[in-house]
Amino acid sequence: MAIHDAYARLTPYELLFPEPEFPGQRFPAVADEALGRGVDTGNPAAFVMLGAVQGMLAELRGDDAGPEAVHDHGGALYFAYHMWRTDGAVALARQETLRRLLAAPAGEASAGAAAWTAALSGRAGYIQLPQHLVWLEEEAPESVDGLFWHGDDHGALHLALVAGMRRERPGYLFVPVPPQPLGALPGWASGPAREDGRDFATSLPGADLERLLEVRTPAEVFKLAALLLRNLSRDGLAPHAATPAAPGSAAAPAPTPTPAPDPAPAPDPPSPQSPRPTTLPWQPLRAPP
Repeated sequence: MAIHDAYARLTPYELLFPEPEFPGQRFPAVADEALGRGVDTGNPAAFVMLGAVQGMLAELRGDDAGPEAVHDHGGALYFAYHMWRTDGAVALARQETLRRLLAAPAGEASAGAAAWTAALSGRAGYIQLPQHLVWLEEEAPESVDGLFWHGDDHGALHLALVAGMRRERPGYLFVPVPPQPLGALPGWASGPAREDGRDFATSLPGADLERLLEVRTPAEVFKLAALLLRNLSRDGLAPHAATPAAPGSAAAPAPTPTPAPDPAPAPDPPSPQSPRPTTLPWQPLRAPP
């Protein structure tokens, strides 16, 4: 089973919209409405009730979509909005990086915790995992593509796993977890996430040969996110200057942060079966020393 590390793949952010211009055309109205009504867009429940958001949901969901699909669209739109608002980038966690993070001594997570957790506040992004390395077992095993994250302005971290992204079918599995305090991340990174077994262990066929990983509990989502976000924060999240727009004006995303140097540009997929590369700015996560 090939594990894809060469380039960042097409993301759920891009798959959410009918055309690339959709966010820039529609999200400014969300920002203006939220400002005019005094709504905190960092609150997912308040965000999804905005009229401009409801209008987008009506466009994005199919005519036959049930309540669950509508809820998933609203959740994905929440993270997409904050990626647009903060000009959040895509970070690619390569296989070696992820394995070294999971194998690092537990005490490392607490070093400089106040600095790296504070750097996440007011930011958002998407971290893509190595293809077909991490799995989620629902009705059937689904490969985890990555996770959305957003650190709101009140000290909470919002997370959602994305799984089941396949070239031959539309959509994906959107799995949110309860928000956690940013200050709790070091604890999640260093502590055990399963009470009755080794974290991220799996019994999937071929797991031993391929050294596959599986997420079974919300605690494992928190631990995975904490380890990845610690490295992303230490790699240097560029400060952003997103400011509220005046009522009636179109809010614009913040200036694009300068990403970490990419050792090689994203190549074209080597075959029609290979994942398509993302069109968004991306950077590789550096492996810990």
